Amino acid sequence: MKNLFKLFFFSLLFFTYKNSAQAPKTDTIKTYKGDLIIQPIFHGAMVLKWKQKTIYIDPYNGKWAYNGLPKPDFILITHIHQDHMDINTLNELDLIKAKLIVPQAVADLLPIKWKNKEVVLNNNKTFTTSDISITAVPMYDLPQDSNSRHKKGEGNGYIIELGGKRIYISGDTDDIPEMRTLKNIDVAFVCMNEPFTMTIQQAASAVLEFKPKIIYPYHYRNKNGFTDILAFGNIINTKNNNIEVRTRNWYNEVSSANKVTKIENVSYRRVSGISLTMDVYKPEKSNNIGIIAIDGGAFGYAYAPEYSPTALTRNFAKDTTYFGKYGKNLVEKGYTLFVINHRFAPQFHYQDIISDCQRAVRFVRFNAKKYGIDPANIGAFGYSSGGTLCAMLGVTDLDNKANLNEIDSVSSRVQSVIALAARFDLADFNKKEDTTIHNTVVSKVLLNYIGELPKIENGEYVLTDKYAAASPISYVDKEDAPFLIYCSNDDPFMPLRQENNMYLKLQTNGVDSKLNIKNKEGHTPIPDIEEMDKWLLKYLKK
Repeated sequence: MKNLFKLFFFSLLFFTYKNSAQAPKTDTIKTYKGDLIIQPIFHGAMVLKWKQKTIYIDPYNGKWAYNGLPKPDFILITHIHQDHMDINTLNELDLIKAKLIVPQAVADLLPIKWKNKEVVLNNNKTFTTSDISITAVPMYDLPQDSNSRHKKGEGNGYIIELGGKRIYISGDTDDIPEMRTLKNIDVAFVCMNEPFTMTIQQAASAVLEFKPKIIYPYHYRNKNGFTDILAFGNIINTKNNNIEVRTRNWYNEVSSANKVTKIENVSYRRVSGISLTMDVYKPEKSNNIGIIAIDGGAFGYAYAPEYSPTALTRNFAKDTTYFGKYGKNLVEKGYTLFVINHRFAPQFHYQDIISDCQRAVRFVRFNAKKYGIDPANIGAFGYSSGGTLCAMLGVTDLDNKANLNEIDSVSSRVQSVIALAARFDLADFNKKEDTTIHNTVVSKVLLNYIGELPKIENGEYVLTDKYAAASPISYVDKEDAPFLIYCSNDDPFMPLRQENNMYLKLQTNGVDSKLNIKNKEGHTPIPDIEEMDKWLLKYLKK
């Protein structure tokens, strides 16, 4: 055990957010009307510059990734997933002269302010200017079924023709026949990140069939890190050395303007033989507002069977696509973020886990001067189970007046809550009106967290006893923190009535609240960073 905890000593790291690496290097392709410059950006994003035209593909990863680049003339978006249709990045870019070329599914979700810029281009349709043509081609999963992440006809790959060259952008596609039958492709960008798209073997087999002159593996980050793109190149070179494979680093992080001090593994509590820790992200240009951040993990179910006391903070640090990304966006805005670990179920139940989160608030409030924040105005930002725990911080405050410990004598209530895909009524699942399949995952998660299943009345689970004690909706009153809630109308784990009922109860009790229902974003509703910033400043700024 002693050796284990040697891994978790304090370390103080200084870095420029998001590291100080340069943007990936550009490549040049000769055309008969001048050079085509290819600028990798991040993941599935790139910029193409040719003559006086600039094309952005799936803009992503924030405005800093586009520093020094020309304003876009065209923006091509392949599909609705947030690592391709990144509304926050689009909001930050200068789109004054841009046309947004998108499939109908994307057009349906874009803000109204861009409607006059949209060119809706569905599969096999072409948009043409005087010297550039853009054709939408299919991209989808195999096999197609009701659970397919990428449904046929909803997303686009693209073929761009300019200067006598044909450039193929795969988007998030599987090994589909329409890709294998492509003709006369000069440059191809092909995805490979199993299980979301193709394996390297599938991608290589398809490339060997349609035979582009130059192939770039891109979009190759997967659940466990990165796909082996060198192995992909070896397969191609072994079987057809006439295809030039260009492996480039699509995952260089670029720096932002706000330098950040990261303090790792700060111990805020020692309990049950372990030290509970948090990571602190403190920006140089601080607005003096502290935010408690709690990542999702199904109260520990997502990390079973291996428990790690730093699982949540490590996941947050590595996450560049969702909760970690938006948390770091808040740091760039000037907020000091306290990303916490807590104990996990089933070894520990809701009383212990909620207590950990409350202790973290007290620790931060007690040490506010040290971290340069206002102790009277602390916010909470959480996703999924972390959103549920943050909600508890906004509606409860343990009475510790009898406790002689200085830290535990201060308030554990936060003054503003932002919750993503949170569960507010823990007994509300698998009801008769639910159209989804009986959700055994939810029942297992809650059984672990509470220690028992809820009571049943008239064939349905009801909010009583321990489930009531663990549910934020049970505690709502006029003294609660303002709530900004994001959810999606197709969340597979969370019935939409959860968020509606919480919002209505907050409103009925006179608590300032806002409910954002997103369309078809599953269990990862995409928050608006500008809206979050305004919300937090409204309620937390002195």
